[in-house]
Amino acid sequence: MTTKTIKKPAVLVPYDFGPTSEIALKEAVCITKYLKGEIYVLSVIRKGDFFSQLFRSEKDNRRIQREVRAKLKVLATNTKKETGVRVITIVEEGNPVDVIHEQADILKAQYVIMGKNKESKPDLNIFGTSILQVISESPCPVITVSDNPILECGFQNIVLPIDLTKQTLEKVSKAIAWAKYYKANIHLVGVLSGGISTTQSRLNLKMEKAKFVVEKEGINCTAQLYEKSEEPVHRTILNHAQKVNGDLLMIMTHQELGVMDSYIGAIAQKMIKESEIPVVSFTTRAVEHNNYFVSSFLPFELLNTKEIKYLKG
Repeated sequence: MTTKTIKKPAVLVPYDFGPTSEIALKEAVCITKYLKGEIYVLSVIRKGDFFSQLFRSEKDNRRIQREVRAKLKVLATNTKKETGVRVITIVEEGNPVDVIHEQADILKAQYVIMGKNKESKPDLNIFGTSILQVISESPCPVITVSDNPILECGFQNIVLPIDLTKQTLEKVSKAIAWAKYYKANIHLVGVLSGGISTTQSRLNLKMEKAKFVVEKEGINCTAQLYEKSEEPVHRTILNHAQKVNGDLLMIMTHQELGVMDSYIGAIAQKMIKESEIPVVSFTTRAVEHNNYFVSSFLPFELLNTKEIKYLKG
């Protein structure tokens, strides 16, 4: 009788040898250790336009692929030696966004972790504006990191924007999962619409309920509701994150903004682009992903029925 091999959880790291790719890999190591999984480092050799292809021969393409494979092999060996986490390397040619989505589907990745690189090799430049495309259609949650170093101990202060949509339960439960794993605090933040007082606001009630549920799980929690001002909403949230020493921002990129699922709303875009701390972006498709890190750590069943109804109300 043959023994069925159980595939280990996969974390996909698009890698273009820039500085934030290195930070993304370090964060992937931290999460993968918890998952008892494996890291898949993906480098995509971008196909040039018609004219650039005229000046890049097949021989050049083969040379680039050999160089990339050799560098990734060294990276995988060193990472395994230093951290004990196995790294599998993948080199593909094509449109970076399409290849990342394809590999995430093939691997059934629990997370895509990628850096917001300002500088990278031209042939491997897979970030910039395309990072929003990766997030908007990703089959799993995407973590984006800037060039700021990530704490070795993980995250200590999770910032969670609260809104009036029905996805509040999902967002709060995800934050609880991360907070329990990293022994972190949760900081709820919201911004009122114009002309609505704090005491009369449904958002204030929603935030109080969310705070109750978080604290009932034994997690330290703060809540701050801001009046509408001339300051953009995304900047108010990012400034609050800085105020509370936030080191992780968790957002829903579509449903909370009431926009089409293939589009990332303006507020979410600006938070992703301007945040100096890692951002975990959950899309509708990612929320429906059954086996990613958060749901496997804290299923909804751990919150009793009464508390779920209380939060939804």
